[in-house]
Amino acid sequence: MKRFAAVLLALGLACGPAAAGQSKKAYELIYEDIQLLKQQLQKIEERLGSAAAEIAALALQVRDLQSLLKLLQADQAGLKQGVQAIPALNQVVLDRLETVGQQLARLAEDVASSRTQPPAVNDPGAPAEPQGKPQEKPREGRTDRAPAPETIPDPATSTQAPKEIYDMAYADYLRGNYDLAVDSFKIYREQFPSSPLADNALYWIGECFFSQRKFEAAIEQFNLLLFDYPRGDKVPAAYLKKGLSFLELGKKDEALSVFKLLITKYPGEDETKIAQQKVKEIIGNNEGHQQP
Repeated sequence: MKRFAAVLLALGLACGPAAAGQSKKAYELIYEDIQLLKQQLQKIEERLGSAAAEIAALALQVRDLQSLLKLLQADQAGLKQGVQAIPALNQVVLDRLETVGQQLARLAEDVASSRTQPPAVNDPGAPAEPQGKPQEKPREGRTDRAPAPETIPDPATSTQAPKEIYDMAYADYLRGNYDLAVDSFKIYREQFPSSPLADNALYWIGECFFSQRKFEAAIEQFNLLLFDYPRGDKVPAAYLKKGLSFLELGKKDEALSVFKLLITKYPGEDETKIAQQKVKEIIGNNEGHQQP
């Protein structure tokens, strides 16, 4: 028995240092694993930070793309409006051709009748015609505001007739007689389509409709002006009033597209300053509605 205990003691003494060494190596391995995990965790945190920055940048890009998409949609709406106005423009062209055809037919009839009439023979016994026309008594009031469409202007007075008709129409506009002003401006454009004030007459027709809150009709007239007289002096004002008409109709995207087009094409005009203010108001109102 004593001999067996001595053997166990000897074995314990022999195995003790070995076990202590193995335990020390195990702690070292665990420590190294912990340090490695810390390094991996730090790398993961760095990647997460970089990913967060990339996500923020992507969010900004998405927001910019959304803004561009809205602008594209507004431009498409403006193009759609222009396409819808094409049938009306075609009808205007047809009406103009018909009016010109009627005027040419009347001129041809007058020329033919003048050729068929025999020349007048002076009768020595007949009383001589007076050399001047008796002066007509001036009419009171304004009964005949403009010559009828069938009347051909007298060449002797044709240089004054356009100005008189235009001034009467503009005076009606200033007095608020919008229906009379529209009729007079239309007569002016039919009688004198090549006049330098033809585009102005078309613009003031649109202004009359705008003052009457007939915004769809006003937009149609401003579109006619923009298509027929793209280099006229009333083009910036037509863009502005077209955008304001869309704004009155509640079509903010179409109005925004028209205002931006005006700002881009005519940066130095007075109408552009008003358009810039309207753009700020529209964008500010949109951002205010989007906030929770």
